[in-house]
Amino acid sequence: MSENENMKKGEELESELLEAESEYEADIAEEADDITATDTEDITEDDISAEPEEKSNETKNSDKKDSAKKKSDKTTEKKQGGKKSFSRKTKHGIISAAISLLVVAAIVLLNIISVVLTSKYSGLTADITSLKSFELSDESVKIAENVSKKVSILFMTDKNTYIEMDPYCKQTAFVAEALSKYSDGLIEVNYIDLVRSPTYADKFADTSLNTTDVVIECGDYRRVLTAAELYNFEAYSDSYQYITSSSAEQVIDNAIVTVTSDDVTNVVIITDYCSADYSYLKNTLSANGYNVTEMSLVKESIPRDTDMVIIYAPTRDYSEEDVSELKSFLENDGKYGKSLLYAADSMDADTPHLNVLLLEYGLSIEHALAFEMDTTKIVSGSTNYYDGILCSFFTDLYTENMTDNDYPVVTGYTRPVYIEGINSTPLLVLSEKSGECPYDADEETWNMEEAVTGKECVLAQGTNGNDYAVSTVIVSGSYNLFAKAYYGSSYGNSTYLSTMLADVNGRTMSNISVAEKVITDYDLNLDRSTAFNLGFVVYAFIPIVILGAGFVVFLLRRNR
Repeated sequence: MSENENMKKGEELESELLEAESEYEADIAEEADDITATDTEDITEDDISAEPEEKSNETKNSDKKDSAKKKSDKTTEKKQGGKKSFSRKTKHGIISAAISLLVVAAIVLLNIISVVLTSKYSGLTADITSLKSFELSDESVKIAENVSKKVSILFMTDKNTYIEMDPYCKQTAFVAEALSKYSDGLIEVNYIDLVRSPTYADKFADTSLNTTDVVIECGDYRRVLTAAELYNFEAYSDSYQYITSSSAEQVIDNAIVTVTSDDVTNVVIITDYCSADYSYLKNTLSANGYNVTEMSLVKESIPRDTDMVIIYAPTRDYSEEDVSELKSFLENDGKYGKSLLYAADSMDADTPHLNVLLLEYGLSIEHALAFEMDTTKIVSGSTNYYDGILCSFFTDLYTENMTDNDYPVVTGYTRPVYIEGINSTPLLVLSEKSGECPYDADEETWNMEEAVTGKECVLAQGTNGNDYAVSTVIVSGSYNLFAKAYYGSSYGNSTYLSTMLADVNGRTMSNISVAEKVITDYDLNLDRSTAFNLGFVVYAFIPIVILGAGFVVFLLRRNR
């Protein structure tokens, strides 16, 4: 090793020793000041007389210390390039500030992580509404997870405008975005401002898009969901109506299944002589993936690509020509494979021509009204023996999707359906205490108990065809079986009847049923108690905890 290197190392070592000595002397001086301050408080009158002599010695020592300290500081500054060493108090302050910054950074980082995780994994979010209005159902999660094609959910306005329209619109947006999160990116949600992008509406030349509409797209297939389909309304006056509940989750689920399905089932509803509102049945079929249209059999011919025809509550008979058209549709040039749903009117409509067609499939409708005398088989609130009747399954056919938790199927004001052939079978029947009251029964002489026959059939099916294929006719004694009051309720009508229609038409898709969502006033407005509790936590409890923790830390460090 050279002489220069030895000298350099010696200088470095000398510098380190001087720096250590300087720090040590500074600490000694600081402690001496503390001792001096303490001793001064304890001086008595007897000590004052000795003060001059001691002061002289203390002054000399103090001067020596100050001179040594100044010399040490100058030497340290010179060796360190002008840098001064920090006192213990300053170091503690720096450490405290660093710890505070680290705590704040950790809180910010935790918040960022929570936002990222909840945006990616919906299961980490919590629905605190009283009726779980923003909680995605298990069936919806399965649909999203099983999507295998790219699907777009499009809102016809910007996001902020849409969610501020109504709390139910916000819930709809949540449903769409939650489905997207569970789909592994295959379902994407976009908001299109029709005002800024008017050309987008050109894709729907036959449809007038509104800002409340939701479009579900998959390739060339798309469904436009209107507010009337997404929500249930109630009229407040002649000019105003409001949303009472939301069906958005079920409607969007079914639309996704529809646009991604390779099955297309064309349904025609005959509007001639119809006496009841079939809009709910039509909307439900459309929501479950059926392509539903309406037509007049008197004016038009049934399209050749039709899979199922529905005759809904006719009040009069069809002509022979019209019935012949229906017969040709079912025979399908000998290929069969078609289906017909006949939901009778509750009133005594004389339909001899239609009866001839039904008899070819082993079925007929009686000129009577079925009743139920077993009060345990009548729903609460029913005022007579003819309405709100709980049905029993005559066969396990179409019950594969029913569970033990499902309510039974309910009907009302239904006519008995008779079985007239070997290729027909009852589907729904009443109890052993059921019977039928003829429309022309004498009120004075007719006795209900004497008219009990038991096991009155109210829904049946018959088939006809050849060795290769058959067509199916289903007859319901009343359209009420498919009406919103029962089909759209919590009873088992929706699950059972939707499964029946799907199986009859060879569809592999089962019924999708999600409960309607209701947002209560409690969810929209905090009551005084809840607001007070939240305010106390935010403005009092959390600050008190932080201050208490700081005070404890202060005491621990003070007494160290």
